Amino acid sequence: MATRRKQIIDGFSTELGQTPDVDASNVHKHFKFLDELNDFPSVCFVAGSERREQLGANRRLGTIEVALRGYVFDENNVDKAEILAQNVESKVDSFSANVAARANGVSDARVVSFRTDEGLLQPYGVADLEVQILYDVEELI
Repeated sequence: MATRRKQIIDGFSTELGQTPDVDASNVHKHFKFLDELNDFPSVCFVAGSERREQLGANRRLGTIEVALRGYVFDENNVDKAEILAQNVESKVDSFSANVAARANGVSDARVVSFRTDEGLLQPYGVADLEVQILYDVEELI
């Protein structure tokens, strides 16, 4: 049986696959280099470290840190990268309201930082986001 963390990350990937203009097959649960991508826009993310906080009464909260990168290809690459980041951020914000995420104990998901390459890789554009997913840690039976 999958761990709660894996179920949350799989659900997060599914949610990102519903981002406008991003095909679900262009959402990757590992980072890819720009030269490895053929379809744009693409979103890659890696679930990193996790912090735990004991609240008492046997309640523990976990916070998963997610590094996310979006790639676009367009002559207006900076604008397209920002639009992609805004669309991804709206999906992150709505993730905690998702029924499957709620069933896995997710109580909050938010973007904590955002930056673009500011046209450095023209005609490609890159948007980097740092995401935090807060959930109730429970033992799965």
